[in-house]
Amino acid sequence: MVLALVGIMLLLLAMLVAVRIGLKSGKAETDAPPPIIHGSGIYSIIRRTPRENIGDYKPSQEEIRKYLFDKNVNIGISVPDKEKLIDAWNGQMEANIGEIEKGDKEGTEFYYFDFKWDDPVCSKIIHKGRFVTREQIFQYPQVIPPFHLGCGCQLCKYQGKDKLRETTEIGMLPLFRSGEIVPLPEWKEIIRIETPFSTSPREGA
Repeated sequence: MVLALVGIMLLLLAMLVAVRIGLKSGKAETDAPPPIIHGSGIYSIIRRTPRENIGDYKPSQEEIRKYLFDKNVNIGISVPDKEKLIDAWNGQMEANIGEIEKGDKEGTEFYYFDFKWDDPVCSKIIHKGRFVTREQIFQYPQVIPPFHLGCGCQLCKYQGKDKLRETTEIGMLPLFRSGEIVPLPEWKEIIRIETPFSTSPREGA
């Protein structure tokens, strides 16, 4: 009889221990922190700088220089103007990528297009205020200016609440049409830069 009672007590004790372990395990799973990478991939989209693959979509400085100074290419501009075009290309590229990197640190979701100087090539295709999302930039790095030699187009962080409805209400329209990227200028198209250009940070940055 005594042995039976001891056996029953040990069984009950074992059951209590098992239940307690199960409760702790369930609580640990509930309190587990969310994964660093969001299921939609938004974390990787925001944090990955365009510097990593922009060279797959834009000509290199060597390619640009080779084209501008090719004796068989008659573009009718002086050597100083050619150097100015190269400097402007490099400055614009650095400024636009820097703007995106800064926006990534701030969680910016929308970027709109503006012009640092008159650009008759881009202004026919990209109107001031057209916007792209950070995800579109991630998927289509070719939408990062400059688009052609002498390009005055630039990307600016949208400083609002980053809501799609808000952008449309103030007259900003998407660059993409029916989910498709618009035809962008050929990089070999040239406009002379008549006024001094600046690669300083955007206003309000």
